[in-house]
Amino acid sequence: MPSNNLLIEIGTEELPPKSVKELMLSMESNLLDGLGSAGFSFTGSRHYATPRRLAVIIEDLSDKQKDREIEKRGPALKAAFDEDGVPTKALLGFARSCGVDDPTTLDTLKTDKGEWIVFRGVETGQQLSDEIEGILSAALNKLPIDRKMRWGSSRLEFVRPIHWLVLIYGRKVLPAIIMGKASGRISRGHRFMWEGNIEFSHADEYQEKLRSASVITSFEERQEIILQQLQREAKKLNGRLALDEQLLEEVTALVEWPCALAGSFDESFLEIPEEALISAMKEHQRYFHLTNDNNMLLPYFITVSNIESKDPAAVISGNERVIRPRLSDASFFYKKDAATTMEEKLQRLDKVVFQSELGTFLSKASRISTLAAYIATRVDADESACLRAGMLCKADLISDMVGEFPDLQGIMGSYYSQQDGDSQAISDAIRDHYLPTYSGGKLPSSIEGSCVALADKIDTLVGLFAIGQPPSGSRDPFALRRQTLGIIRICIENKLSFSLDDCLAKALDQYELPEPRDKVMPYILDRLATWYSEKDIQQDVVNAVRHSHLGISNLLEADHRIKSMQAFRHHEQAPRLAAANKRVTNILKKVGDLESSIPDAKIFKEQIEHELYQQMTEVKDKFASTILTYEDKLLRLAELQPFVDRYFDDVMVMSDDAALKNNRLALLSELKLIFLEVANFSLLDNAAG
Repeated sequence: MPSNNLLIEIGTEELPPKSVKELMLSMESNLLDGLGSAGFSFTGSRHYATPRRLAVIIEDLSDKQKDREIEKRGPALKAAFDEDGVPTKALLGFARSCGVDDPTTLDTLKTDKGEWIVFRGVETGQQLSDEIEGILSAALNKLPIDRKMRWGSSRLEFVRPIHWLVLIYGRKVLPAIIMGKASGRISRGHRFMWEGNIEFSHADEYQEKLRSASVITSFEERQEIILQQLQREAKKLNGRLALDEQLLEEVTALVEWPCALAGSFDESFLEIPEEALISAMKEHQRYFHLTNDNNMLLPYFITVSNIESKDPAAVISGNERVIRPRLSDASFFYKKDAATTMEEKLQRLDKVVFQSELGTFLSKASRISTLAAYIATRVDADESACLRAGMLCKADLISDMVGEFPDLQGIMGSYYSQQDGDSQAISDAIRDHYLPTYSGGKLPSSIEGSCVALADKIDTLVGLFAIGQPPSGSRDPFALRRQTLGIIRICIENKLSFSLDDCLAKALDQYELPEPRDKVMPYILDRLATWYSEKDIQQDVVNAVRHSHLGISNLLEADHRIKSMQAFRHHEQAPRLAAANKRVTNILKKVGDLESSIPDAKIFKEQIEHELYQQMTEVKDKFASTILTYEDKLLRLAELQPFVDRYFDDVMVMSDDAALKNNRLALLSELKLIFLEVANFSLLDNAAG
């Protein structure tokens, strides 16, 4: 017997393949949120998606909202009846709003502020059939769609035109109209391998009925089938599948009935840099490539068709015929580009604008070169290699290869640089200077590559801030958020130790623009806090280090302090240190400027004042005369805490004696300065958490 499962299927024209998985998961999440918020219970859900459908099955869904006890407060009891005990207009109006004919039957509620008339009742839950249209519409309206389409003469908008809507609860069709389509139980099978419609009698037969119509509805199952087919075809050719997870996901979103087929291309094309061949196959045709045991490209490819052909050889031949011109173009462009040197290409950058207010790519290349060489002197890299790599890193932008295959920028420059006789360090730096290209992406593999990558990103960041074009909201055309994250990761993960403040100043010196450093460095540090939060290091820890006297300029050095502070926050003294610092900060904030910030031991009255001052003096001397690790400094401050606690227990800071009060405030000011040498502990929250 069919269960109380709800099937929702939105049938569309072909969906954008790079969005299918996200749309599927978002639709499921939105529906669960909407049903849950509306008071409908369920035990689970399953999601489905193909190139032309998004579907969800909600398992064991209640057909009615739970009844809800309600309580409405009316007028005060003294305002509800007149002197004769007759209901007032206020009470009569309240009773009508609650559907009560006799207001004297209403209850009363006693509170601290008096007695009130109150209505208590039960609100009957609505039927699923009455609520589902609104819940589904809201779920679809919240889908992450960058560009919506209109179709026909209506003003309806969705990611793609909708052609059918299935909405079945158990065996029953729930009435609804979504995007102009009335709900029903009719779906469609494979566009080419099935004729006619599919009719569901109940929700539980969804997958199997569509499978019989050559549609595998499960995204995950389809992806696994494709992977197995790819591996099988690769094994037949004695090759290794070079799996691209993003390509696999995209291909999964393009087919309803996958069928992997292997083809080949002329071995002479292997003379071209393999990245160009791979790009032509992957970006233009969505082919998977194969390598040998030495990771060298083989002259084969695997394509995934959306149809089980009666003549696979013809399909393979057609794909080979399609890829041949692409590879021929790549060969032609490569040979044409190789006819000119990188120096010659560089001069043509004078005609290519980087940004209207920041000049051409030639001027940017010059700035990158100077800044990369500057960074090299700070991190013990090859200065001359950084100087040349920085100058040439953008030269391949005017090459025909990059014009045809934009994802090869930097990579082709590396090949052309080698042809010109440059060292491996230079060509590698040119290749890697765009890295990382996405969050969590690969970093430059060499120190010279790191220097050029940093110079490129810092130059862009400083320049755009200087002309008043920082990221705002969702607008970030130069990907400054990603580039800033790249700066952080390169410095910390590639272990480059230098002053970022000084580097920003050097970058700015190359522009004749207003001073933006007071905005750039805070922006970087804000992104740094976000980066650490993704590593389970709380923002208050970063802020405590950031707002110490030392601050943050050297990101690698700050990384050590932040991680040490994160570990220290679990120290038994950490919560009390934070509390004491906040108390000191609040006291000093209230009194404003002090007459003197130097405490006088002669004025001390209580024994603990002498003891705390003695301990503070020893800590200051230790910090000044000994090379202590950051961890040692934290532990040394922790030893102060018992004396600080006793001080606040035994001493009245705000004494009536003005001299005594000022001296005690001076002691607290000195204490705050000592702590700020290490961190601003007052910014720590829940230090022991």
